[in-house]
Amino acid sequence: MIDKIGRGWDAPGLISYLMGPGRSNEHTRPTVIASWQSDPGALQPAQIGPDDFDFDPAGMAALRAHVQAPADAAGLPRRQPAEGEPGFTKHGYVWHCSIALPAGDGALSHEQWGQIAADVMDRTGIAPATDPGGCRWVAVHHGSSAQGNDHIHIAATLVRQDTGTRFYPKNDFHVVRSVARDWEQRLGLTETEQDDRSADRAATRGEQEKTTRQRAAGRLRDRPRTDTAETIRGQLRQTVAETAATAGSPDEFLAGLRAHGMLVHLRRDGAGAVSGYAVADPEFTTKAGKPVFYGGGKLASDLSWPKITAGLARHGGPLPERPAEKITWDLTSQKLREAAGAVVLARSELRSTGDDRVRGDIAVAGQRLLVAYSRVTDGTHPEPGRPRTAAVWHGHRSARAARAAQPRSPQTGPAAAAADALNDAARHLLALRMVAERGPSRSASIELAVALAGLMLEIAAWHEHRHQPHAASAARSSANHVRAGAPQALTPTAPATAPRTDTAPRAPALAPRPGLPQHRGRSPQPPPKGPTR
Repeated sequence: MIDKIGRGWDAPGLISYLMGPGRSNEHTRPTVIASWQSDPGALQPAQIGPDDFDFDPAGMAALRAHVQAPADAAGLPRRQPAEGEPGFTKHGYVWHCSIALPAGDGALSHEQWGQIAADVMDRTGIAPATDPGGCRWVAVHHGSSAQGNDHIHIAATLVRQDTGTRFYPKNDFHVVRSVARDWEQRLGLTETEQDDRSADRAATRGEQEKTTRQRAAGRLRDRPRTDTAETIRGQLRQTVAETAATAGSPDEFLAGLRAHGMLVHLRRDGAGAVSGYAVADPEFTTKAGKPVFYGGGKLASDLSWPKITAGLARHGGPLPERPAEKITWDLTSQKLREAAGAVVLARSELRSTGDDRVRGDIAVAGQRLLVAYSRVTDGTHPEPGRPRTAAVWHGHRSARAARAAQPRSPQTGPAAAAADALNDAARHLLALRMVAERGPSRSASIELAVALAGLMLEIAAWHEHRHQPHAASAARSSANHVRAGAPQALTPTAPATAPRTDTAPRAPALAPRPGLPQHRGRSPQPPPKGPTR
């Protein structure tokens, strides 16, 4: 199911929109199929003409009044008060949620849609089934959209009927996503991602337009190693994520941000310790010439200060000293092959273990190695469009979803060995600074690229198993870009298999299930000390 949530101030206007033709005549046969008083038919305006929208004006007026009544009784305005005016809040009291099926899923009955709508209202707390004083709401069915999506809209006035107080739903987007996921399984519908908290924070329309204007005027240059199609928010996100993946400590992370030309603002707690940060591109400014800062958590869910420091506590660490001897092709090929060996063992562990925490740990460490590999081969200022750099962008999205599977306390002991080996290999590559893919280094680089692509495909299979299709797609894209960026044509990577479980020891194909049994898998051996063949 595809769901969207919005907030506003005009319930009568929303009802008129839902019972009307829509902005582009996309609505058909508007029907009230569920409501707070369990008798939606009593609220449906009578049809007095042949058109889908020829409703009795008195019936329409009554429907609008019923939904708006608690807000009027509470004296709430029908427009957002200006900042400083009484009653000003950022979000309105009118809640609007649309839920649609993918075109291939066909249509549901009014009864089924009504049950889904009531479940949404119950689990968001807007109108619990056992609470007669909850908020008023109606669900309107429109039939198929122009794209063939059967869908409904839910309109609710977030004011309790018994007390007249405003109601503020918590985590409503994630609750609705969970409801949709449950009904997808119950009705055998296409399963969409359960909870896309790992998605990129979207740029606003204003940011998109401003980025375009400033680039066109030559006042904003693209940041190195970022996607030129991204807005400034997206490019900052990519730079911050890559800096975190190559840093060994919080201080090194902050120094890396500044080295990338970012302005960094730190927030400190009462004891003077850093509790948050924000970054800005000095070229992206307001009309007054002030830089536009973005907090880490506003770039991506895993880039907040607590998430960054927790990740560095687990995966960070100082770089080994740069070798005193001359960096030879033999030395670089040795480090590349050691890294490839660590990746092969990590892929085997990810495939065999039954512990999602271990898999998440490996996925995050694998992304750090991918970033290190791209940095030492593509350089810090590669030409736009380099495949390995693009692999890093997609890998960040996959790793963000993987972090959600990790425990609050770092993995330790044998279960952490595979990720530890990947992190160690990444640090040794970064210590080389640059790798010229010639001579023995060329074949060793191909070996590492093949291994990384295979690991990313295994991570994609794991994401699919956890019902995270977007993260799985990102991991597959990362694998494809790694292979495309190798020094020469690669042989096809061995296909990924499903993670091993108790019920399917060899699991040749993924079998969607709500979760995986938790048991400890085998621990890999450390990476070889010399070249592998």
